[in-house]
Amino acid sequence: MGWALKFFGSMIFVIYLLLNYYVGLRSLQAFKAYCPSSKPLIFWIVFIVISMGYIWDRVFPLKFSLLKMVGSYWIAAFFYLLIFYFLLDVLELSNSTAKLFPLLEPYWQSKKIYLLVLLLTTVIIIIGSWLAHNPYIVKYGVQINNKSTDLQNIKLVMISDLHVETSSSSRYLEKAADKITSLHPDLILIAGDFAEGTLDPVTKDKLSQILSKLHARYGIYAVLGNHEYYGGESDGITEFLYSQDLTVLRDELTESIGGKIYIAGRHDYDSGRVLGGKRKPLAEILTGTDPSKPLILLDHQPRDISEAKQAGVDLMLSGHTHGGQLFPLQLTTKSLFIIDRGILQEEPFHLIVSTGLGVWGPPIRTNSRSEIVEIDLTFDKN
Repeated sequence: MGWALKFFGSMIFVIYLLLNYYVGLRSLQAFKAYCPSSKPLIFWIVFIVISMGYIWDRVFPLKFSLLKMVGSYWIAAFFYLLIFYFLLDVLELSNSTAKLFPLLEPYWQSKKIYLLVLLLTTVIIIIGSWLAHNPYIVKYGVQINNKSTDLQNIKLVMISDLHVETSSSSRYLEKAADKITSLHPDLILIAGDFAEGTLDPVTKDKLSQILSKLHARYGIYAVLGNHEYYGGESDGITEFLYSQDLTVLRDELTESIGGKIYIAGRHDYDSGRVLGGKRKPLAEILTGTDPSKPLILLDHQPRDISEAKQAGVDLMLSGHTHGGQLFPLQLTTKSLFIIDRGILQEEPFHLIVSTGLGVWGPPIRTNSRSEIVEIDLTFDKN
């Protein structure tokens, strides 16, 4: 599996290089339209440094945080420039063969069309950055029926996918943590992906600053995400989170609120790629539970939904999808998961999938917004 992942990663990297070369050629044309005397060599040197900054940091961690930041924004700019340039080339090809748009023919290679593409991409990056760094509160009301509990209602706050890393700013995550605590939740539930990569001292410090601001009446519970396992940090981050007064559930079950509810947490769906084997069946994790008590399940990825239903889970909480994050990637997440955001209610089962609080890769969102999930959980014995 390790060899297969490396091969797949290498293929993705080669494709990324080829597509960047295409975007670079088109961008050079735009650049020369405004600066005819410019030297292509200088353009390509600058282009390569910017376009590879994020990748280099992944392989050889850079101390130049500015280059890493510019490189991460470039991923998004590259994505949308690729779409715009490809559409322009398709339209130009169609026009040259079928004359579908004869009035537009003089504009395909003009300064105006390149300027429009660059302006649109810039606007997308600016708006997308705001959507990523200004999380909002999404509220759901969930009623769980036929449970023998004397609880009437509790307030849950769920977050996921912080993706904290060394060279990116985490100030907005700290502000979000203050906002979460101001909601006075009974429980805070975190559905994985705390760190983007390795748990180095800087990342630990950033996470500590965020987690120390979180407070809930009956505690904070968490599971790990795929990034904790991919980074080989599952044991280390578990110990770290325990030191921050979080209860980490790894194919485990616990009772909370004085034994009135169950909270279960699973290893990530992809954890077997690192740990070997498979995660425990949910029925095994829940052995000996009282079916009359409410049961909440934390599972990073919204997968194995049928298993959760059959096991009697009342409320399942997940993240991972980022709601697609960049348009039109939601077409992929919607095809892979039963829902990629929001709430699914199939009585007596409920599933809530968060778009996440942090971001993966480019620090922008164009198809979703960073969010804090507030859940008003009520109980009806009838």
